[in-house]
Amino acid sequence: MAKKIHYTRLDSPWGSLFLAGTDKGICACRFMNGKDEAGPIAAVMKKNSEALIKEDSVPLTPAVELLRRYFSGETKRMSHALDLQGTPFQLMVWSALREIPLGRIVTYGEIADRIGSPRAARAVGQACGSNQVVLFVPCHRVVAAHGKLGGFGGGLKLKKALLRHEGGVEV
Repeated sequence: MAKKIHYTRLDSPWGSLFLAGTDKGICACRFMNGKDEAGPIAAVMKKNSEALIKEDSVPLTPAVELLRRYFSGETKRMSHALDLQGTPFQLMVWSALREIPLGRIVTYGEIADRIGSPRAARAVGQACGSNQVVLFVPCHRVVAAHGKLGGFGGGLKLKKALLRHEGGVEV
């Protein structure tokens, strides 16, 4: 039986968000940045070529509600089941990112230290760039050395906005 992936689009204070999930959990959460849904859908299809992919928000209702609480500032933790696909190193990095508290930032080097690879700050940055479930795996809370923003798939303006939303962090 083929894996089923449901997806929907929802509005956020920072633009449209694409959300997809399987019976195991969320597998994609990406800001659209003015793009149509074809890009994120294509990315999900590429990683799940055998899956049945269907637009249907009902199975995603708990995640949508959690996101809405996040947008309104009601929730402090984006705790939800995830269905992540990545290398063992990426999975370690993403797990460490989920431990960063709301309103806090850490450096790529600090994450490298936490996962026992102190010389892997650049690789941590690459794992952050491969993150397909923003907000649930908060890669926006990771900055370069000396507090410089580093990168973010949604753009640095969005990264700053998310950090301000989460606790007034100015970078």
